Amino acid sequence: MPISVEAHALSENQCEAFAKVLRDAPQYRQKLADAVASGQGRLFAAHFNGQRVAIALIEEKQPQLAWMVVHPATQGRGVGKDFLRLIGQQLGETLARPDHCQTKQTL
Repeated sequence: MPISVEAHALSENQCEAFAKVLRDAPQYRQKLADAVASGQGRLFAAHFNGQRVAIALIEEKQPQLAWMVVHPATQGRGVGKDFLRLIGQQLGETLARPDHCQTKQTL
């Protein structure tokens, strides 16, 4: 599923624009509203066929993922993995993930 990534300003308009992606994740609707109110973080969106399919908030001063939500209809198709990779490319550095999001490797 080829996606494109775009950075967005933190604004009230974005809360409305991402309502469809966040419809099943009310806690993240609130986190987005909190980020808009504080003006902290960098907002990125993944787009597929002109539709927003994922949203991510990146820490303000470092390439660290704060949180990410992928629309339920596109989950399980590699969107999240590609999204993180493409954000890292836009930032020009590897995007770090919080400890609870690290991939666990088994030996």
